[in-house]
Amino acid sequence: MTAKPHEISEQIAVVRALKAARLRFFAVPNGGRRSRSEALSLKRSGVVAGVPDLVIVTPPPVGGYVATALEMKREGGRPSDLRPEQRVWLEDLRVLGWACVIGYGARDALEKLRMLGYLV
Repeated sequence: MTAKPHEISEQIAVVRALKAARLRFFAVPNGGRRSRSEALSLKRSGVVAGVPDLVIVTPPPVGGYVATALEMKREGGRPSDLRPEQRVWLEDLRVLGWACVIGYGARDALEKLRMLGYLV
């Protein structure tokens, strides 16, 4: 049995495709292990739990959305893998007119971005 790639390696593959498509986007560095003092400092400076992993500022060509939020999960993941604060962010952004995508691995994320018209 082959091990599934880590979420970060899947996200890196998506970032490569976004760069190649010359889209305006940024990553939100919410994950990872941090010291208690560093976590507190980040929280005080505005880092908020649950914010999607990638924010594509370029509006998607399909659907009339203002922007796109992409939450990455490991390949083979399930909707139950979303934390409650991630669900809240995605729903709030949907209400504001954003396309919200959950990518279960790079292949799934890229296919969903193609459906929005971002990638050829």
